[in-house]
Order: sequence, then C-alpha cells, then structure tokens
Amino acid sequence: MLNQIKIVKKIEGNILSFDFGEKRIGVAIGNSITKSSHPLETINTPKNTERYKLIELLLKTWEPVNLVIGYPLNDDGSLSKMSLLAKKFGMKLSNKYNIPITMIDERFTSSEADLELKKFEKNFKKRKIVIDQVAAMIILDSFFENYSDEDFNKKNFQETL
Repeated sequence: MLNQIKIVKKIEGNILSFDFGEKRIGVAIGNSITKSSHPLETINTPKNTERYKLIELLLKTWEPVNLVIGYPLNDDGSLSKMSLLAKKFGMKLSNKYNIPITMIDERFTSSEADLELKKFEKNFKKRKIVIDQVAAMIILDSFFENYSDEDFNKKNFQETL
C-alpha cells in the first residue's frame, strides 16, 4: 500500500504546458489534482540558449510532474514543419530533464485563444503579448479533458514521444 501512495504522489502535482513557436513559446501552469490551468509567461526569444535557461528556471520553480507540449498538425491531421520542431523540442526537454512529456493536438488553439482574448481586449498588440500563454493554457485544458483521474492514478498517461 505504501508503494501505491508513493506512485500517486509522484504523478500528482504541477504540470507545465508549452505552445511552441520559433519566435515565442507560451507557457501555462496547471495542477493534476485541481485540473485548473492559468497562463504563466511568454518566452520571447528565438535564441535557444536563452529559451532553455528560462525553461530550466521554470522547471526548478514549479517542479512539474509532467510537461504537455502542443503538437501543431495541419488541418487534415498530417505533420507539418512545426510538428517536427515541436516534437524535437519535446524530445530535448525529455532527455535533458527526465520529465514525462505528452504531446497534445493543438490545431486551432491560437485562433481559439485570440477569440477568447477579443472578449476582453480589442487591441491586437495587447492581445499578442499573452496569446501564446492562453494557447498553452488551452492545450493544458485539453490534456486535462483527455486524461481522467483514473489515468492519473494508474499512471496510464505515459510519454508520447
């Protein structure tokens, strides 16, 4: 019984979500217990060394039990150039930090994020600042919708890379 408690504790906790882009990466934070998510920040640099320093700081701060990465497929479900880059990004995080990675179909999340933000902010420049964070939050919400409590408790959500 003690072993089972350790397993449950290991998979319960913070989850970071990433909306990967070549120029910006939106980041959201959520929790597997409350299944709530919030925009966190936008990593706004194309330089990989700076990106990974900022990501490492987020990982140390939030100590996530899983990372969720948006998988940008084409409208018809086929792979795109960005799909391959996002998968490479996920593999690098998995290899470097040894945290389980789950790739989630992110088709239309940026459009959905923009529509949500338009309700509160009409100015495009102001929306652009947070759109990637909100897209990452939508990706994380999709993850929570697709993985039940039973999946978390049985540790059925495995690395999908």
